[in-house]
Amino acid sequence: MPNCLMCNRALPPCLTLKQIFSFHPHESPIICEKCRQTFRWIEKETACPGCSRPQKASTICMDCEKWQARLPSEYVSHEAFFYYDAALKEWLQRYKFQGDTRFAQIMSATIQTFLKKSPDAVVVPIPVSEASYAKRGFNQCEELLRIASVPYENWLINISLEKKQSEKKRQERLKTAQPFQLAPTFNKDITSVILFDDVYTTGRTLMHAKHVFAEAGVKRITSFSIGR
Repeated sequence: MPNCLMCNRALPPCLTLKQIFSFHPHESPIICEKCRQTFRWIEKETACPGCSRPQKASTICMDCEKWQARLPSEYVSHEAFFYYDAALKEWLQRYKFQGDTRFAQIMSATIQTFLKKSPDAVVVPIPVSEASYAKRGFNQCEELLRIASVPYENWLINISLEKKQSEKKRQERLKTAQPFQLAPTFNKDITSVILFDDVYTTGRTLMHAKHVFAEAGVKRITSFSIGR
């Protein structure tokens, strides 16, 4: 009997009689229901439509108002799935920082369901720097998409030599210089792009990425992330 990836407790059998006698393959759960429920969904009805910040009303938050004052308003369009709280931090620690890529499977169904709403858009993962890739051995966003069997394009190159965003304070993040440039493989005929990052914090990284594609003539540029 397999164990839950998060808490290591044994996973109970979950197949119904109908599933057993359907003679079709069924994926077994990889985390228990108790652990799954620790991930708190962000309620879209009371979240900022620009960045998914949890709040009391679905109005543009102060941070997004500042972005709209500095950048084209169409840049400010982002959807996040879960609160960046203790449960998600533990998941990210074990997946991204400890390198246990099995934890990517936990988010596969959520990513697949979300992207069904935009079947014609090209998904582009946010790239990590060469230094981060050398240390970690993988791009956490690419791996999440690969495990979820989501097609994607690596149309951004990270040329940054600065320290990682996770090591910066808020004001340092907001002052980060443009770290991205278009890859030579970019398709100039593409009109819609969805950028993907693991966690939305200040929005600086995604705004830089959106600016690159806007300069290249892409008409619709949105983004999504696992946490906010």
